[in-house]
Amino acid sequence: MDISIQAVQPDITLLHLTGRLDAASSQLLKQTIQQQIEEGICKLIINLEQVSFIDSSGLVALVSGLRSVRQKDGHILLSGIQAQAQAVFRLTMLDHIFPIHPTYYDAQESLR
Repeated sequence: MDISIQAVQPDITLLHLTGRLDAASSQLLKQTIQQQIEEGICKLIINLEQVSFIDSSGLVALVSGLRSVRQKDGHILLSGIQAQAQAVFRLTMLDHIFPIHPTYYDAQESLR
């Protein structure tokens, strides 16, 4: 898993994820989210366009991050979810918890 970080506004950060979000990479995502929170960024857009697979460990990392940013009155929005991940989000009903947008531009607009 590769995570690139892009500041899109002073208070909004975009995380571009590439690869698989699974047990091997979920800790990296948790750490990245925590670093953003420590830097005072609590509005995160996580772009999943290039994520080919998400397992339960990946979901736990996302939910953990969401819980952490909510404690700071922040938000995590997801964008660009591929078909496999969409099915996982529907089955686990996490699509009711996470705002999901087709693109990160749409997610960014919803935060304005």
